[in-house]
Amino acid sequence: MSRSRWPRRLLLVLVAGFCLAVVFSTWFSHRLLVEVLTGRAFGAPAEAIADPLVMGYRGDPGQAFGLPFQTVSVDTPGGPAPAWLIPPAANATPDGTAAIFVHGIGGAREDGYPYLHALHEAGLPVLLITYRNDPEAPRAPDGLRLFGLTEWEDLDAAALWLQARGARKIVLVGASMGGGIVGQFLARSPRADQVSALILDAPALDAQMVLGHITDELKLPLRSLGARLAIPAFALTHGANLAQAAVIPVVAGFDGPVLLFHGAADRIVPPEISFAVLEARDGGTTMLHTAGDHLQSHLVEPERFDRILRGFLGALPR
Repeated sequence: MSRSRWPRRLLLVLVAGFCLAVVFSTWFSHRLLVEVLTGRAFGAPAEAIADPLVMGYRGDPGQAFGLPFQTVSVDTPGGPAPAWLIPPAANATPDGTAAIFVHGIGGAREDGYPYLHALHEAGLPVLLITYRNDPEAPRAPDGLRLFGLTEWEDLDAAALWLQARGARKIVLVGASMGGGIVGQFLARSPRADQVSALILDAPALDAQMVLGHITDELKLPLRSLGARLAIPAFALTHGANLAQAAVIPVVAGFDGPVLLFHGAADRIVPPEISFAVLEARDGGTTMLHTAGDHLQSHLVEPERFDRILRGFLGALPR
């Protein structure tokens, strides 16, 4: 009689252990998501960085490169947000096209410096923006970064600011979560039809895939299941449905040219996102796949990065 109970008890122990593992994995993934989206996961660099092309550098375009610039204010829904406007090169002929750079979570407008020289010399005014929850910009009521679900409105305000000053077309440059903001802008903004080209570096176009990739990198037990469950758990605890932060189809359906950069060793945004865009698009797409980590392609293969970027900009219809 007692022997017959052992298989049942063993099964109950296994089921209980599995359920506890799922709960722990979901809790850990949810906690990780909260730390990232509140910005608590990102600290300041231990020491000042001298190279403007290295992530974490802080200094305006004049300090970094000796470029002329203006500090301007963009009226976002939450209030004024500062931006840097770099005029085109002196020998450029204005044609009504401008560029906006959008940084990622924990980043800053200085993260646009790897693209700045090529954009500047291609004759585009460049607007390096801040958006909600940046140190210099208005704070959102919930204090959350949401993969573009709310931040697209601040990009929309920047596009409107440029439009009021004569811009007819816009090249959007998005790095990391900046790519997600660009995707949400394309899906939601009445000014999406102004966008003539996209440049995306390690774009975080799918929150679920990003979270799954990070938990994979951490080797978390039952990480795939935990990462999937963390998204609805986050919706319950914070009221934001990150399942909507999935814009690969939007970017894939964009009818202008797209340039993608992505490193194979990216520990934050899976390269599969960029490859999914590349596979889904019907031409008009260029991709540089390097061996680099997150947003490091310009350092790993600087000559190819610069040549491809300048070639892409030079081929844009103007």
